[in-house]
Amino acid sequence: MLRHNSKNFGEIVPDFTLFLTICITLLYGTIILYSASNNDTSIIFSHLAKIFLGLIIMIVISKVNINLIITSSPYIYALSLFFLFLVFLSGTDVKGASRWISLFGFNFQPSEILKISLPMILCWYVSIVADDKKRFLHLIVLLIITFLPILFVIRQPDLGMSTIALMCALITLFLSYFNLQNIIILLTLFLTSIPLVWKYFLLDYQKSRILTMLDPSSDPLGSGWNIIQSKIAIGSGGFFGKGLFNGTQTKLEFLPERSNDFIFAVLSEELGFIGVLLLFILYLIIIYRCFLITQKTKNNYGKILSGSLLLIFIMLFTINIGMCIGLFPVVGITLPLISQGGSSIVTTLALFGVIMSVGHKS
Repeated sequence: MLRHNSKNFGEIVPDFTLFLTICITLLYGTIILYSASNNDTSIIFSHLAKIFLGLIIMIVISKVNINLIITSSPYIYALSLFFLFLVFLSGTDVKGASRWISLFGFNFQPSEILKISLPMILCWYVSIVADDKKRFLHLIVLLIITFLPILFVIRQPDLGMSTIALMCALITLFLSYFNLQNIIILLTLFLTSIPLVWKYFLLDYQKSRILTMLDPSSDPLGSGWNIIQSKIAIGSGGFFGKGLFNGTQTKLEFLPERSNDFIFAVLSEELGFIGVLLLFILYLIIIYRCFLITQKTKNNYGKILSGSLLLIFIMLFTINIGMCIGLFPVVGITLPLISQGGSSIVTTLALFGVIMSVGHKS
């Protein structure tokens, strides 16, 4: 009976354990979001609708053959560039930033697609096109592929997503050219670009966020407010927390962006160390299942892509949590599978769909 049920579950998605853990994490996030939104049911219904859409997309992608993923990589990358160009032409302005377009009645953030499309196109180019000859030419092409969409994102302006896109590219190239010489080259390019980006691309408020990370008390009522209130919320949670729906920083609205960027602070305040530990356990199970898929796949493209997407997922929640505790600047990165944000949820679930597709019959 158990074998029969397992087989039926396998017909839904290639890795049912991964699928089930993702669903539990989404449910956990929805409960935290309900508290973070001060019990706003309209936000929850909207959130659940986006989760449902994301799960359907994940299941569909997980059934796609890896060869189709490979051949579609350039087209998905081109589509993401097209959407970014639409944002440039007629993006929806929210809080002074033009990052969204209206798609079928929903606001969609095209830069989120880069978390998938950029690793896909880089893996495709490295695995299918590039060879040992004309290395310099291939390097130039890879740099163009990487920085073309990033330039669109910086113009929105979106420091967080442009940084994430760059890190996604570096992770993929790191796995593609895994040797000491190439690692040194990539690190050198990254480090030498920092002063150029600081001087010519970052806006004043973006520089202020980075400087505030080093000393939040320098502007406690301005740019340092978010980090200070987040630390207060996290520290006040203690071991067991104040209780679900009883977070004072949330209910008294001291904590900003509590449904999005700082939802980890809400979780920590209300459920304490135990609640954070549960989240980490769920994340670790997801990481372990994705690692098994990456390890078992025999396709070189699939192995690099799956490994890249897994590291990107780890990077996303690491940056968000680091942002909440003051280790990283506030750059507008949501907590994967937990925070409110339809574009983030759908693309993250699509990311896991691609990983499961890599492991499907490999």
